Amino acid sequence: MVRRPLALALLALLSLLALACSSAPKAPPAHEHSFAFLRTGPRRAEYSGEPLQALMKGHMDNIGRLAEREELLLAGPFGQGNPDPALRGVFLFATPDAAAGAKLCETDPSIAAGVFEIEVVPLSTRKDLVASLHRHQAFEERRKADPTIPMMEGMSSYVLGIASDAARAGRALEPLRAAGQVVLEAQLGGAREGELLFVLDQRDLAGAEAALAPVAADLGEYKAYPWFGSAFLRE
Repeated sequence: MVRRPLALALLALLSLLALACSSAPKAPPAHEHSFAFLRTGPRRAEYSGEPLQALMKGHMDNIGRLAEREELLLAGPFGQGNPDPALRGVFLFATPDAAAGAKLCETDPSIAAGVFEIEVVPLSTRKDLVASLHRHQAFEERRKADPTIPMMEGMSSYVLGIASDAARAGRALEPLRAAGQVVLEAQLGGAREGELLFVLDQRDLAGAEAALAPVAADLGEYKAYPWFGSAFLRE
């Protein structure tokens, strides 16, 4: 039989453990989206001059339209020094349905014309990208009110990585995450099931490689690309 003082002590210990568990910070909920890679399309060589400019204007207008409707949360091109020149940019849609994301891509005239082709997969992240979009939209409203604010103030260079083993890469990135260097981290699905997408707050590939060097052995296979997107992604 457990003596009464010992029983009371055990109850007190269990109460403390329960309190510690209940007060421990909880991970934010996962947000389900769809993600599109844009690559050079099969009909790109057919367009140049004014027809290509018109398609690119339609491309940018469509991005603005979808963002205003909060269907498109994030978009941006790959930058100079891209090791895969055919990889042109990304879209990240609010919808978790990859098929619905592909339908939204088809509203882009440059995609419809075959200047770009797409690969769309599910994406899951704990980052609130709707909040990031709202911060960017607030910046754009300030810029409309004050035309002296440069558009580029709302944009930033980053490095976007794709790691083949999401669990392994997630563990390896912990030091950079703790240092605030990982501004976006997301699990990919579909044909890219098991891969991890991550965006580093680095201006170029050289900076990213230096930041990743201490954890590269644990990170596993990955590819990194210079990328350009909203400055408000890092908040």
